[in-house]
Amino acid sequence: MARSNAFLLTWRAMGDWITFPDGRRGRLSWAQDTERAAYWQTLLAAVHGDPQARPQCDCRVGGRPLALSVRALGRQGRGPLRFCLARMPGEGALHDASCPFHENDPRRSGRSGYEDGVIRELPDGRLRITLEQGLAVRERATTPSVPRDGEPGRQGGGQPRQASMRLLGLLHLLWEEGGLTTWSRSDVRRRAWWPAVRAALEQAATGLVAGRATLADHLATIGYRDPDGPALLAETVQACGEAQRVLLLGVVDRLERYRPASAGEDGAPPPPERLRLVFDGVRAYGLFVSGTEAIAARLERSFPWAWRVLQQPRRERAVRVVALVLARVRQVERDGQTVRLAWADGIALMEVGPSLIPVASRHELAVLRALQEEERYFRKPLRYDAGRDVVHPDFELLDTGAPRGTPMEVFGRDDEAYAARREEKARHYTSVYGVEGWWFWDATRDAIWPPFPPAIAQKGEPS
Repeated sequence: MARSNAFLLTWRAMGDWITFPDGRRGRLSWAQDTERAAYWQTLLAAVHGDPQARPQCDCRVGGRPLALSVRALGRQGRGPLRFCLARMPGEGALHDASCPFHENDPRRSGRSGYEDGVIRELPDGRLRITLEQGLAVRERATTPSVPRDGEPGRQGGGQPRQASMRLLGLLHLLWEEGGLTTWSRSDVRRRAWWPAVRAALEQAATGLVAGRATLADHLATIGYRDPDGPALLAETVQACGEAQRVLLLGVVDRLERYRPASAGEDGAPPPPERLRLVFDGVRAYGLFVSGTEAIAARLERSFPWAWRVLQQPRRERAVRVVALVLARVRQVERDGQTVRLAWADGIALMEVGPSLIPVASRHELAVLRALQEEERYFRKPLRYDAGRDVVHPDFELLDTGAPRGTPMEVFGRDDEAYAARREEKARHYTSVYGVEGWWFWDATRDAIWPPFPPAIAQKGEPS
């Protein structure tokens, strides 16, 4: 009987159906459905601004349904006003682990590596974050500051947590808040269509505040076959001007060192090497991204896998790489065309597998592909800026009926230094989830991973 109840709870929570006060029902996936998007916006607009008429998901706590907030997606006057749904402040943990509005437990992700207040929930449900590099350009230095993205933090052994968020942490937060760390079989087509990815990231950025700025006003995504992308980039660059930095986000095509052509007199020393970053689909945007050799050296050291991958021919790359670039961007006219020159003040890289799910190793990539082939419903917790000593699972299955999800761990090292770490993880998962409540694969001993815990609620999976 207990198993049946768990199935019913999970089946209901796993659906993306939303109930409106007048009894009408709609689905979150309609927001990206070209035939139903307009109707979905009509449903949201009808209840926006009315605290007595909130939509509800199918999760229940103590017999009562959990209400949701309707948030306006305004971006400095860009196009018609659109709306989205968000969880109510302080209620994220009350939603089932398989619900789209569930808030990840910070103890199961790298969010635990920050000091209190670095990520703070506001009364309206948005998140206020403290960034290591500000969005305002306060100094006009020729050589930009170099962030420490990718370097491990110091959270273990009683050492202090981080007092601010680096670019890597911000990239992970955008991915997580945009729902891009969760996968179901319906995501295959949506994740291959860049406008849908852009919409998810813009919605996430609308809910993030840094200083006095909403991140959506600084974010510009770059991607293939996005007819609105170039115009949105132009609007963002114009709105930010010379006083504000722009956040450029997209999949990377090339990352390389180059030496600018010398403009000095004959016999002058050659100019120093620079970094060039080229996004996929960038030709339609007229965007050129450059940085210092110091940033190139930092990326090569802090993101070694991503750096190696981007030096390979595209057809040989095991993964794709996403970049978040904090840059000062200026527009100039060249040969009758407007081009945008971006000077990077910081860059973070993230390796992603199919459907843009982040991975941290080739073993994780193998498990990711297997989960997708079996059409499982799962989430990828992210590390943010935390050190390697933070205990968080590599994946979480959301279709097993476990109310907190089923953690999955891939052990890919067998050196003596890692042995104690592995034992610590095993004790943690066993004490929290029970001996049978978590899954692991010892990739150092077994070439093939053990069977995944069975799914018991696939019919309720989001679509």
